Amino acid sequence: MRIVKLNLSNIFNSLLFVFITIMLISQLALTTPNARVLLTTIDKDEDVSVSSNQDSIRLGEITLRLNGIHPSDDIKILQNGEPIAVFYDKEIKITVADNSVIEIDGSKIKQEFYIDILNISNNIKFENVSQIKVNSNIAMVGRIFVK
Repeated sequence: MRIVKLNLSNIFNSLLFVFITIMLISQLALTTPNARVLLTTIDKDEDVSVSSNQDSIRLGEITLRLNGIHPSDDIKILQNGEPIAVFYDKEIKITVADNSVIEIDGSKIKQEFYIDILNISNNIKFENVSQIKVNSNIAMVGRIFVK
């Protein structure tokens, strides 16, 4: 009769290597749009179509006007917390991505001013807000949903 010796350390290391390899391959596949379609249906659930000829990022445009103060590079427009534009002129047109949060950073300005929303492209679903008050703070314009 033969006694089989199990080396648990080698078995554990082999299993760990296999699982990490599978995890890395699946993460790589999920970050590639064409491979992601084969693995998950979340794009269909969220109404985002992905194909080899079409990018999944949807964009829209918003026109903003500065009211009650002169243009300044201290007044920034933020998208998801990152600056995307500065008010060098009284009126500015910005391109925004789907499912992003738009804010006005007026924290360096010591007086109260307003931002008027002049125009919103037809493909954006947005609350009926026409003016945002900024008083030395970061004021939220809203969340953007592109149709």
